[in-house]
Amino acid sequence: MALPEMKLAAAMLPPRAARKPPSGLKVTLKPFERIEIGALTLINGWTEPSTFSIEGFAPVLRQANTMLEERAETALRQVYLRLQKLYLRRDGATLENYREAAGRLLDETPAAAETIAKADQAIAEDRLYAALKAYRDLLDRTDAGWSAQPSEPAPITQGDREMPLRVEFVRDRRRYRAGQGRTAVETSASPKLGMTTRATSL
Repeated sequence: MALPEMKLAAAMLPPRAARKPPSGLKVTLKPFERIEIGALTLINGWTEPSTFSIEGFAPVLRQANTMLEERAETALRQVYLRLQKLYLRRDGATLENYREAAGRLLDETPAAAETIAKADQAIAEDRLYAALKAYRDLLDRTDAGWSAQPSEPAPITQGDREMPLRVEFVRDRRRYRAGQGRTAVETSASPKLGMTTRATSL
């Protein structure tokens, strides 16, 4: 394309402010399903599937691909967990911790050498998700049931205490709670809000 034509094509582009911004990642979570977003964990605390839009740049890992701390009982699971923390940029995650776990895995399971080499190559190229997938493929072949399934409720924790599953979802000044049956809502006049709600279980 000649230089004048290139200038003309550039002039025909809409102003930068008018261009459509890149759309965020949209994910649909089942009831109580979780997704890891960088240092954060998002849990769908509603009793129906919910769709979320994630905007910005952060590593994302679905529940079905996540290793929970309490499930990291084998050398291979420990390697995956430590690499997962590196990928998600969690506090305390270091490459040295991963390599230590990978060394133990190699000592216990020499057959994992090819997977370790593949993952190390991906890490050297700064492709942590590809390295994680290499171990995930090995887990899927040799260790069924290593991860939480999307249909499995995720524990909701608050600080160091694990909380029982409960939903409090407010819509139109009505409160719904999972596991408590249907709820009837009575309204009465209020000098402040114009109305008050009182929920009683049916």
